[in-house]
Amino acid sequence: MNKRTFSTTALALLSVLLLSGTLFAEERTISLEECLALAEANHPALEEARAALAGQQARLGQVRVSNALKGNLSASGSRNSGSDGTYSTSFSVSKLLSDSGKNALERKSQGLSVDAASESQRETVLSVRTGVKDAYYGLLLASRKRDQAESAVKTYQRHLDKARGFYDAGVKARFDVTKAEVDLSNARIDLVSAESSLETARAALSRAVGVPLDHAHPVSDFLAPRDIPEENFALEQALENRPDIRSSRLKSQAGKLGISIAAKSNAATISVTGSAKLSGTGLPPDDDYSVGITLSVPVFDGGLTDYKIAEARASADGLDASLKKLEQTIRYEVRSALLSVREAEARIPAAGLLVRQAEENLTLAEGRYEMGVGNVLEVADALLAFNSARVSHFQALHDYSKALSDLEQTLGGEFK
Repeated sequence: MNKRTFSTTALALLSVLLLSGTLFAEERTISLEECLALAEANHPALEEARAALAGQQARLGQVRVSNALKGNLSASGSRNSGSDGTYSTSFSVSKLLSDSGKNALERKSQGLSVDAASESQRETVLSVRTGVKDAYYGLLLASRKRDQAESAVKTYQRHLDKARGFYDAGVKARFDVTKAEVDLSNARIDLVSAESSLETARAALSRAVGVPLDHAHPVSDFLAPRDIPEENFALEQALENRPDIRSSRLKSQAGKLGISIAAKSNAATISVTGSAKLSGTGLPPDDDYSVGITLSVPVFDGGLTDYKIAEARASADGLDASLKKLEQTIRYEVRSALLSVREAEARIPAAGLLVRQAEENLTLAEGRYEMGVGNVLEVADALLAFNSARVSHFQALHDYSKALSDLEQTLGGEFK
């Protein structure tokens, strides 16, 4: 190696060390609970859900005051050429005494809409929390895979050093060194890929939380196996607690009220009005007071009310059908989620056993190689099997945690 090559290599190594130190300094640990708290405070989907609920509450207020006492004050003045100016001031009030119960029905219907919006907000919260959990477990898996890839590089480097030592001593052939060099190169490529996957997982967690978490390092572990409910009980809980079906039921009730509201379109109304008016061209002004009561009874509307009732009935039928379809979907989702949890849980001990067996096989292969009775291919295969077993175990733990998180969303509530 010449002086220029040595300087370039040293500079590159120094740059890597400085970059690694910077990343390490910026990296911060974060727990799952911290991520959930950040999401509930910052996620735009929750802001949108809160705004939708506030809009429905404001609309309920509008319905409540639609029959309230109303007042109007007006003033005007004019002056024409060759004549005195005139002015007038008036104040009028009106109050709807009766609308045959239409406003009461509208208030009840809008109250159901507020409750449905509240359930939709709860569904959004549950969905956001599930998304954060899934992304966090994905980051944890990517971190474990990166650590395993880094450990594999170190192991392959040790094997390369051993192969070179044996070759220099004349014990092993040059092929062992070449094979170890190839395995080390492949391991370094795998580490680069694992690093890239880790950054992608961090980006996914940032999106799920709603704030940048570019250098987050997970500290919470995967979930330990726990008892899950039987299918019949789980289905009952889902049909009772899931916010989407509760919202659908509320919308169905509001749809039925819509038929009654449409029928009140041509109902009789009674209102009272009063006014006071001051007008004239001089002082004192002329005054005028009036009080009246009005009864309005629609006689015919060309069939408009009938069409409104038909529209409301069709809308109510559609909401009922949507409710039935959602119930069928929930039955499928509950069964599918329970099966996923059970399948993932069953893979955890099997994957753990595979790791132990692969580790024992690797120890035997390395011992045989060092004693001169084994070959480098046997060691390479054993090391590859061990790395694969470790990754499979991490994947099983991740799949169980994610399946349990998805089951919580399917049932409409989180396990305590």
